Amino acid sequence: MAKASAARPLIFITIGLALLDIWCDVLGHGSATVAAADLVGASLTNGRVFWNISLVAFCGAIVLAPRWFTDHHRPWDLAVPAAAALGTVLYALSPSLTPGPALPTACIVLTGVCYGWLEARLFFEAARLEKLAHVVLALAGSRVVKAIAVAGVGALAPAVQIAADALAVVGCGACLIAATTSLAHIEMRPTSTEWRLPVTERAGFIAFVILFPVLNAVGRALSPLGFWGDESIVGGAALPSILPACALFIAVVVAIFHHYDDGGMFPRMAAALLVLLGALLLVDQTTLAELAVPEVVIQSASLSVELLSHFLFWLAGVMAARTLEWPPLRSTAMAELVMSTAAILFSLILQSVSSLGRFIVIAALYGAVAVLMAVVWRTWQAGHEAEAPTPVNDLAEACALIAAERNLSPREAEVLALLAEGRSRTYIMEKLVISDATVKSHTNHIYQKLGVHSKQDLITMVRER
Repeated sequence: MAKASAARPLIFITIGLALLDIWCDVLGHGSATVAAADLVGASLTNGRVFWNISLVAFCGAIVLAPRWFTDHHRPWDLAVPAAAALGTVLYALSPSLTPGPALPTACIVLTGVCYGWLEARLFFEAARLEKLAHVVLALAGSRVVKAIAVAGVGALAPAVQIAADALAVVGCGACLIAATTSLAHIEMRPTSTEWRLPVTERAGFIAFVILFPVLNAVGRALSPLGFWGDESIVGGAALPSILPACALFIAVVVAIFHHYDDGGMFPRMAAALLVLLGALLLVDQTTLAELAVPEVVIQSASLSVELLSHFLFWLAGVMAARTLEWPPLRSTAMAELVMSTAAILFSLILQSVSSLGRFIVIAALYGAVAVLMAVVWRTWQAGHEAEAPTPVNDLAEACALIAAERNLSPREAEVLALLAEGRSRTYIMEKLVISDATVKSHTNHIYQKLGVHSKQDLITMVRER
């Protein structure tokens, strides 16, 4: 029963994220909306610019007032999917309703705001999943589902396609509400650190929440996914390149994140950053075409990198909500704010230079990011060296003394020793063969008796003993 209960929010979040990007990709690249995109592009500029501007403005508002949006999320959760569906239909019909770009541009801005809300809220709910393995599964699974489903929806007749797209965003909203209900018992507070990563890794995740969104913006600026009006990624003809891309993407994710534990996410995401840097540099479509690489291979390689960059961008946003001492909704909105700001810059810069010039610009960017990552990595290692773990024997002795002084029960003393080692609640539950509720109860009693408010405070107290 507990497993079924834990699986429900995982399924809702996976499907919700998949539907979110099915809606986004078909809206931007489906055959039913190409005429509207061309109307905006011919009169003003590419629709992606307006989309990103609306995301920057709205996510900026969330960053500035996260608690207000968190307190009022229910009416937004209900209204946004309906507004997104209406904007989708009007956008597709706009060429037949008006000769000018005003209506389709307004629809782009509206749907951009809706996307920002749904994404930030789904990130928020994903961050409340107890196991990191579930977070990775939800984000990676949603990328595969959306990549395959977009091809199927794009193969539909234009009228059916736009109806399906409107239903997709409504379904996304329904999944968000269902996930919120399923996770209602888990409260996320900036002062609650029991489920978070070690303090030494939080500074690193500030860097990740900047680096991965920026790199995803680079990937989208260089791929057909980045600009509205391109039909090449939707429709059944894309499946021969999509399926191998999905297989390669899953293989990379499994290789990097095959083992899940609270203390190992930072080095795994750092390794993922290096993989992404190399992939973005090597998988340049113009260069590969000049080397006579088959088109289907080029498309598969490009799409696999797109899937990986988007997955890591989302993972950085979710992990920021789990690790940083900010309101969680601020962290999730910050990731999209950085990505959309970078996307505006890269869409203007990288698309205006020659093939060789573009390669040089990208190489310089990767070099700068690699240097920054090296600095972050060394800072993280220095933090770990400065906080070298207390020897096991000394740690056990310190815990025993504290347990005796503070009148801890024998079971509470066992839980104290495991908490002092930095063990997660799941590990303690399995190690002592007790329920999750019992672990929470013992942990709360220990905090009260020791006069601490978090696992990190407890660890510091034991080490200073």
